[in-house]
Amino acid sequence: MKNRIRRTGSSISVQAFVRRALQSAGGRLVDHYGAATLIAMLTASATATAATRAPEVEDVVEEIVVTGSLIPTTTDQVAVPVITLTAADLEKGGDTNNALEMLRKAIPGFEGRSNTGLSNANNNNQNTAGGSQLQLRDLPTLVLINGRRVAISGVGAINGKNFVDVSQIPTAAIERIEVLTDGASSIYGSDAVGGVVNFILKSDYQGLSLGVRDGQAKDYGERSAYATGGIKLGDVSIVTTGSFTHNDPLYQNQRPFSSPFLGHVTATSLPGVVAGGADRLNPALSSPSQQNPTGANATAGSLAALVANGTYSPTTAGAISNSFDLSPYQTLLLRKDVASFVTSVNAPVMDNKRLDVFGDVMVSHGKSWTQWQPVSSTVTVPAGAPFNPLTTAFSGVSFADLTKPHDFFDTDLSARVTLGLRGEITKDWNWETAFVHSQDDLRQQQSNVIYKPNLARAIAGGFNSTGAATPGGAYSAVLSGYSLGGAPVLQPALDPFATTAGLNPASLANVYGTEDIHTVSRIESWDGKLVGGVYPLPAGNIDVAIGTAVRKESLSGHTDANGRNTDPATGSYFGNDQQWIGGTFADPFSKSRTIASEFGEVRVPITGPEWNVPAVRALDLTAAVRHEHYSDAGNSTVPKFGLRWQPIADQLTFRGDYSKSFLAPSLYNLSGPTDTRTSVNPLQAAFGPNYPGLTFQAEDGNNPQLQPAKSTSKTYGFVIKPALIPNLTLTADYSDITLKGFQGGAGFNNIAASVNALGSASPFFNSLGVGAFPDQGGKDPFTTPGALLTFLTDPVTGKGSPTQAAQLFMVDFFRNLAQLHEESWTLSGNYSIPTSSMGIFALGTTGTLLNSFKFNPGIAGQPTIQNAGTANSESVFGGTLPKQRFYSTVDWIYGNFDLTLANTYVAGVMDTGATGALPGIPVASYTTFDMRAAYNFHVARAKVQDLKVAIGVNNIADRMPPLDPRTFVDNNVDVSTYSPIGRFVYGTITVTF
Repeated sequence: MKNRIRRTGSSISVQAFVRRALQSAGGRLVDHYGAATLIAMLTASATATAATRAPEVEDVVEEIVVTGSLIPTTTDQVAVPVITLTAADLEKGGDTNNALEMLRKAIPGFEGRSNTGLSNANNNNQNTAGGSQLQLRDLPTLVLINGRRVAISGVGAINGKNFVDVSQIPTAAIERIEVLTDGASSIYGSDAVGGVVNFILKSDYQGLSLGVRDGQAKDYGERSAYATGGIKLGDVSIVTTGSFTHNDPLYQNQRPFSSPFLGHVTATSLPGVVAGGADRLNPALSSPSQQNPTGANATAGSLAALVANGTYSPTTAGAISNSFDLSPYQTLLLRKDVASFVTSVNAPVMDNKRLDVFGDVMVSHGKSWTQWQPVSSTVTVPAGAPFNPLTTAFSGVSFADLTKPHDFFDTDLSARVTLGLRGEITKDWNWETAFVHSQDDLRQQQSNVIYKPNLARAIAGGFNSTGAATPGGAYSAVLSGYSLGGAPVLQPALDPFATTAGLNPASLANVYGTEDIHTVSRIESWDGKLVGGVYPLPAGNIDVAIGTAVRKESLSGHTDANGRNTDPATGSYFGNDQQWIGGTFADPFSKSRTIASEFGEVRVPITGPEWNVPAVRALDLTAAVRHEHYSDAGNSTVPKFGLRWQPIADQLTFRGDYSKSFLAPSLYNLSGPTDTRTSVNPLQAAFGPNYPGLTFQAEDGNNPQLQPAKSTSKTYGFVIKPALIPNLTLTADYSDITLKGFQGGAGFNNIAASVNALGSASPFFNSLGVGAFPDQGGKDPFTTPGALLTFLTDPVTGKGSPTQAAQLFMVDFFRNLAQLHEESWTLSGNYSIPTSSMGIFALGTTGTLLNSFKFNPGIAGQPTIQNAGTANSESVFGGTLPKQRFYSTVDWIYGNFDLTLANTYVAGVMDTGATGALPGIPVASYTTFDMRAAYNFHVARAKVQDLKVAIGVNNIADRMPPLDPRTFVDNNVDVSTYSPIGRFVYGTITVTF
């Protein structure tokens, strides 16, 4: 929640100091923009903490919003580290189209695979449906707007990521972003394990501001425009922002590190390939029918005969894969368009702050598009089919149309309404209550997926042009409407042996279609709190805050009938289910839950600055607690204890806290439908190279017995503002977080290995069945150690038996298993140098030192993996996690001119592969430089007050990401940690009326 207090405002004092400094330098009076810019550079990590106040400037009363505490206070008086980025700070970074991109650059702690957005263009493991997820230190992080919760993306209803889509938050409407880098479930509840990101929207603005931005790189562009207007009608304040942003897509073949992109398709996904990649169509032919009789007239009795006559050539699967360039078919970055509207209102109802009405409305409409390689299928062509060159059935035929890539079109409509009341009871007591409705409505359409029932029909032929059944007939009867109940439609038979050039477009009608998916996520919440002083102490009042809240979370989703994971009529896993080849499969899902909470916080001032007691000049203690009851996941009670200590003067401040947090299981993980598929690789991973390519039936099972994951957080830090060096601020905060019982799957390879090693003593016993899944009557007979491996082994060859493996059914239920231990430092330094003739120079840096990031899957026999300083994709906590990462700036303000030079440094890492356990291969460090120049023309005529023009270049040297092909097999590099855009030139124009 956000808390307001009218108190001495240090940021106003800094602004006055800046104005006086520039006046003494002979410059013009700094306008609002210039002052805000300087304030950002003078503060620690751009916080609102004043560097040094001019003693002759009088304190000004200001309303302050604080994140991280229920009790109103200034940000330099809290025991927890809070980083604040103002709108001016965000402009200087040069990335203003997407909140994730802005934060990832300015705060290096946003790293790891869970910070994904536009770069999530061809990775289904991070299914965000075009949305943008952020996590501080790659840990679960709570996202708030104006201090209150937001509905998660609806993609969670089809087993996608469980996250708030920050791409739907209009950047033009952001006044500032407050980042709490500490566990905070005692204040905010679930999800605040790694920290909290609070987006504060503009609410106190008068006038009209219009802005446009255009940026270009090679083969890539960004555009945005916004209008912000604010008015006061008596005491009623209304601020409205409308904005539009656009990001172009970027293809793999438009960047050298991912083009050509060879060896990344299976041989069986390419047309003209047969026998699993053992043979390929002669490149001079587009179809075997060009030199072989087919259908009823076929004469060849075997594939060997077609090889002998030159129709096919022997080859290998590897040779085929390594000859096909995938890069023209796949995107590196999504195309994204977002149109947004935001209005904030504050209306005093009674004088003297006795009662205020406040609220905001935010509506965002986002559209994204990305493209993957074409969908393919391996088919068996029956004897007598019109294009079959054999006299017998022809198995292992690869069918695909390379002109039909797999496209994803995501349309997202999010809406949020807040209505609240607040007021003062007495001078020392105030209250606040609010209702929030937040909703995310997502529709995804996947085009060019294959309708499985029509593929076999289209290949079979058997009809003449009038629709009469004819053996070997060149026409096929397929189902209309992509429905099993659709009326038959006659069309030319499909040649599955043909390359793309040999396909008849008319034969593809009703074969390729579009899957339609619709999901909705909602939150309705009410909260109320009471804040005041309960007892005066010599150092000040003991302040307390108490409150309660109730919210209802709802999640629902469904695919069309062909995307069902089970038969719509029978509920069976085998029948008329999963009819889209290449589609997303999910059964209808609708679930809601209610969460009730009670919370409180107390701050006790032990000593105060006016005492001037050596060693304990100022000492505050804080404590907080929150209890939450979930209607479906039990209870959680978490405390927090904090300390803030200034031993001598405000030149040195120590701060620290101990807290516990929790992460409630998602609605989908608790109660969602299961996902079944045929799995190939886990048995080889479990039992070695003698068990390759063994397929079994796999099911991801959601678990209503899941409990919240628990975390313990310890944070220690200090702030230095030495009197001998005015305007210098240094901060350092150490974080130690342990997360236990993280919800996730064990992995089919781990389940198989455990059951084989322990038999019925394995914790995963009863996760296996023979002949059926355990929930459909399949029993686990592998009670003794070694029984599973014996079952899978062919006694003649001593290797894996495909026949036996096909009888195996395995379920990977979500469990409270994994553990993670993180240790890191967050550092910042800011120094400003006012001069009498050259304006003001400001230097700033913010960095993260990741000491340790140890992950253990929580499975007996599985090692703990050190992810710090590595790149891997072993879990949701993988990705690129460098040990050092910094963002540094040098800023020069001279009158109305502002020049900024920025540097991003990412230390090198070791590529430890998909599992995180392979010997490390070095990945180079990464450094880029940005530059931005801005000038504010004070027009002050024709109703125009200011005209601000800025031009900038990001990544001046056009640095490309370092190669990391073993972990990031989808692009050869990590395009989220290292931008693939290259040199990016942009310009902005802002007009203020």
